[in-house]
Amino acid sequence: MASADKGAASLKLTLEAIVDAAIAVADRDGIGALSMRRIADDLGVGAMSLYRHVDDKDALLQEMSEEIGRRFPYPVADPGPWGWRDRVRVVVDIDWELYRRHPWVVLAYSSPRHSFGDESLRCLDWFAAGFLDLGVDLVEATGMALTVWSHVHGVALVAVSDDLLRAEKPSEGPDGLADLIAGQPKALAPHLSSLGANPVSARLVDPRARLEDGIAYLCAGFAARGEG
Repeated sequence: MASADKGAASLKLTLEAIVDAAIAVADRDGIGALSMRRIADDLGVGAMSLYRHVDDKDALLQEMSEEIGRRFPYPVADPGPWGWRDRVRVVVDIDWELYRRHPWVVLAYSSPRHSFGDESLRCLDWFAAGFLDLGVDLVEATGMALTVWSHVHGVALVAVSDDLLRAEKPSEGPDGLADLIAGQPKALAPHLSSLGANPVSARLVDPRARLEDGIAYLCAGFAARGEG
């Protein structure tokens, strides 16, 4: 693009356009491909023009994380009724879909700088409030909400790892646990070896099943804490 054309495009540039372009790059090529120059090239502007709207790449990641949160909102404005279990279900489904559609967010949300923006705090406020029904105080309620978030985030990391590492050649064979469950153990694990004879064991290597099982364990613990 000619310098004059880039200059004209720069005058029309907005933060929203920059964030949208950055999300498109991260979705397509991973967070490692994200750079101010790459985004500027995609927008047809000079790289320095981006800095009039965003300070640096880290600030851009914060804006991207906030925008993704707005695209996958919790029903904060819906009066409900929302019991704590209802809220857990909503959160799990929304966050899982978010991570599956935008794998790079798993890495971005690993940093508190990117995971606790205004939109995230609004969602956390709504989520934590549900646990107050258990009779716990706000500190415990918030801890319960964060524990659910951490579980979904952790399982999502496993689920999208191939996407996150797609620049590298993926392993062509199953992992050790999958081998063991398939009845082909490669390590000495006398107790785990019997998993191969149990068809239910397949849930252990199915990310969505592990997500649901973990949430069931957590909810049982939350309920017991409320009864106590």
